[in-house]
Amino acid sequence: MPRWLSRMNLIQKLIVFIVFLIVIPILLAYWIVSVKVADITEEQMGETLFQLVKTNHLTLDRDILSVDGTTEKLMFTPETQLMFETTVLSEYDRLQKYLVLDKLLAGYSKNDINFSVYIPEILNDYPFAPPSDVKPNGVFFACDTSAFSWFQDARNARGTGIIRIMNQTGNNPQGIKTAAYIRSMNNDMDGRKPSGVIVMTGLDSLLRKDLESLKIPKDGQIVLLNKAGEVLANTAGLDIGSVFRLPPPVFRAPDGVTIDRGAEGAWLYAIHRSVDSDTKLLFKIPVSSIIGEHEAVRQLVNYLMIVYFCALLIASIYFFRHILSPLSKLSRLSRSFEPGRPLSSDLKAKRGDEIGQLNNAFIEMTQRLNQTIHDKYELELRHKEAELTILHSQINPHLLYNTLESIFWRTTIEGNAESAEMIRDLSMLMRIGLSRGKTLIPIAEELDHIEAYIRLQLKRNNYSFSVQWEIDEEAKIFLIPKVVLQPLVENAIIHGIRKMDSEGKLWISIKHEEQGVTVMVEDNGYRPADIVKLNEIVDGTRTGEGFGIRNVNKRIKLHFGESYGLLYERRREGGTKVTMNLPALREERSDR
Repeated sequence: MPRWLSRMNLIQKLIVFIVFLIVIPILLAYWIVSVKVADITEEQMGETLFQLVKTNHLTLDRDILSVDGTTEKLMFTPETQLMFETTVLSEYDRLQKYLVLDKLLAGYSKNDINFSVYIPEILNDYPFAPPSDVKPNGVFFACDTSAFSWFQDARNARGTGIIRIMNQTGNNPQGIKTAAYIRSMNNDMDGRKPSGVIVMTGLDSLLRKDLESLKIPKDGQIVLLNKAGEVLANTAGLDIGSVFRLPPPVFRAPDGVTIDRGAEGAWLYAIHRSVDSDTKLLFKIPVSSIIGEHEAVRQLVNYLMIVYFCALLIASIYFFRHILSPLSKLSRLSRSFEPGRPLSSDLKAKRGDEIGQLNNAFIEMTQRLNQTIHDKYELELRHKEAELTILHSQINPHLLYNTLESIFWRTTIEGNAESAEMIRDLSMLMRIGLSRGKTLIPIAEELDHIEAYIRLQLKRNNYSFSVQWEIDEEAKIFLIPKVVLQPLVENAIIHGIRKMDSEGKLWISIKHEEQGVTVMVEDNGYRPADIVKLNEIVDGTRTGEGFGIRNVNKRIKLHFGESYGLLYERRREGGTKVTMNLPALREERSDR
């Protein structure tokens, strides 16, 4: 301690401490904050808006996914599929068939949302049907498909829904545009060849309802764009289909927040892109609406700071005599305390301020601590009783297995064979996945588990893909961590072949080689996978996604070592292949 400080009395020391440890740091911090507050406010507001954009983009994607489910349901209704029947019918019968589907589409159409089916290939069979410029929804045959780029785009998408800008159907002399969800429609009666498209117009109206529920600063805009920069939905009154021009720095920027300070003023852009819907949601907000009142608040803070320092100085001088002495007494009392022994002085202070409360709390704390020492044995007994209660409350999973087995036999007796098979497969999945046995099981048992899972997926997806097996019989005896194939097969189905109708294929092979056991899961998914990203997820360098395959890789390495695990590759014929390397270990059996 400096000599000059040691010669000061306590009041002088208190003033020095207040000036150097409170006044000067607060003034310095206030100056830094007042200079940087605008940037900090912009950054925090931008981050908040980006999270809002991201969250609401997920909501919009869920709405689009719901529309996809509705169009898929309409595609496979008997009313729709009967339109492709080649049986020669009378004109009256064709009229009745047309009216049934037209009524069905009208029932799904509400407000600005309209469902229509375009089947130009059978125009000659339905000359009485009105064209799309007469009715807002229904079955349309007379249309020049060469003039509609969206028609061919939908066919090229091979059953995957797309979002395009098109003219509103019905009486539309002004050529008003609308965002439409379009999907190629397959003819189940002719080898599932595309024969038309199903269209839901008014998608912008549906999405705009979600956007209008958001609260953003005044003069802000919320716009949903497609890949070409065309407006799909907005809250700014922009025309659907018009091109939304972004400043070059904002256009080139990645997802996130960008501030553009141009001739028209400073604007904050929060942008998020969705891979699932191939859309871009952005918030455009004037920066002035964020920090416009900053200067007025700054002046108010200046006055408050002056008042604060005056009060601080007075309070420091006033409370010095009322704090230092009681704290010194309390310090001596705390040094004399020994756990298990009563205090030399357990008199509580009669003052009601913080010092009195601290003194009384310390005395009560010592009393509770002494009591705690005496109650230690009793608490340990209670802890043991609690552990026993938890053990007794655990559910026996065999009760669940037996219940599923009973349901399986009851369903079989009642004649519902397919449901019974699904119950049996579910029971097998749970018996392996929830069992408390060994974490390593023979490959044969794991194959039973994955076969049951695939049977469930085939039934769930209406047998829209096929599976090919190539299993070495000699490899079935070797050990594998249980339930490691299911995440790999699930990824292949969901992200690769689920929406490929009957063209999706899945290959599962297990081979015994000199260096160990090789397990491969391949698919011919039409959407190219990001192999680099998948391997980064497996290695753990990319976090926040892909928990299933990353956990599988970790479990393999924990059981067998760092030289084993997963590797993703791109198939030469198209699709994705994942390879699992395992050692050739057998289950040890004890001799009896």
